[in-house]
Amino acid sequence: MRELPFVSVIIVNYSGAHFLPACLDALQTQTYPRDCFEVIVSDNGSSDHSIELLQNQYPWVRTLENKKNLGFTTGNNVAIQAARGEYVVLLNNDTAPHQDWLANLVKVAIDHPQAGMVTGHLHLFYDYITVTLKIDTFRHPQDQRELGVQISDVSSGVMKGVVQFLDGAYGWERDTSGRKFRWTKDKAMIGIPAPLASGDFALKFTLAAPRLNKESVHCQVQINNVVYADWALIGEEPAEYELIIPEEIRLQAIPYEQNTGSLIFRNGMGRDRGTYVKDNEALFEPDTGKYARVEEVFAGCGASLLLKREMLAEVGVFDDAFFMYYEDTDLCWRARLLGWTVLYAPQAIVRHIHCGTTQEWSPFFIYLTERNRLAMILKNGSPWQILWVWGSFIFRLLELGWKFLVSILFFKPDRRLLAAQILVRIRVLTTLLVWQPRLWQKRLQTQKHRKAPYREIEAWFDQ
Repeated sequence: MRELPFVSVIIVNYSGAHFLPACLDALQTQTYPRDCFEVIVSDNGSSDHSIELLQNQYPWVRTLENKKNLGFTTGNNVAIQAARGEYVVLLNNDTAPHQDWLANLVKVAIDHPQAGMVTGHLHLFYDYITVTLKIDTFRHPQDQRELGVQISDVSSGVMKGVVQFLDGAYGWERDTSGRKFRWTKDKAMIGIPAPLASGDFALKFTLAAPRLNKESVHCQVQINNVVYADWALIGEEPAEYELIIPEEIRLQAIPYEQNTGSLIFRNGMGRDRGTYVKDNEALFEPDTGKYARVEEVFAGCGASLLLKREMLAEVGVFDDAFFMYYEDTDLCWRARLLGWTVLYAPQAIVRHIHCGTTQEWSPFFIYLTERNRLAMILKNGSPWQILWVWGSFIFRLLELGWKFLVSILFFKPDRRLLAAQILVRIRVLTTLLVWQPRLWQKRLQTQKHRKAPYREIEAWFDQ
């Protein structure tokens, strides 16, 4: 019987002391033999008490104290260089792996020599219950939608839990004061994260019920067709309504998928497998066993990803210039071009706080994702794909410029939003123009040794 390989588990941390205990405590209980793996925290100049926490409570962890925020890419790269493992496993600091997570990742890697990477099975950190609101509705003379109540917030008391509006709610809006809310229809289904701790828990809704005649609005709260609250809501000012969810309901909460491998579209954009889009909103699927077999995927997620040393020696590490976002997809794409495959390990389960350390759709997020997507296409795509994707980006920039000029001439209220979108895209384009020599050099390095034809890669793309 072959000896188990030595594994280096790498965690990049940036002021994540509030996440680290759950992650590191879970690593201490792994079924994979403790003398067969090490844990390295690559700390990107944290300004909180991360270093003190590691030194005082987790002395068995190797800590690399980087002097500044190197990003996810370089933070991992310096740790990969320092790691001793035959396999390197990346793990986000905002995760809690199941006990057999590492053992299952390694088993799939051993059983499939041609797999350069093995990606884990990411669940949302908390399990979910589904709550249904049934509401009296009306139609406003200036709004032909069927309207129930305005929901500003839903809280179950968990840290960074993702509330999902599964059905029966319109998109986010703002009132004249800037308050965000969503109108419901007559029946709204909401996926709500349940606390991990045992016992009953409080569920709080911030609701408003504007009506022209100031009448009260009937709102019933149901779980599994059982009524848990029956409220009479009055007025357009938001108010907090609370109900206690019993332990028996918390125990019925089910896991939701966060990532079971990564999909990629023809334009280079990616999406987590295990999510779906409804009314322009990404939602997470419940884990029904749909993703229960070992299978090949286009790319893995850097939040839980095994890398083989042999693959890294041939393909290289993450692109330092990316900082974060698309760096894992770029590495997987380069590996595929050189003949490696990427596998998904369904039993390597990790609880993950989605966007725990970053803010989705912030200007910085949009800048990095657009910049890195275009850079990835130039490095790895076919000539036709480069022309199409880059041409679409430039055409969109010109289109936004034209709309901005029209908005100024006719004093339209969207001119500030258009200006912000244009500035982000100009910044992306400017950066990429400066990068051109390095991007083409990186492309030539990969293309010189390419084994997989473009058509084989493009067969994976969704439209």
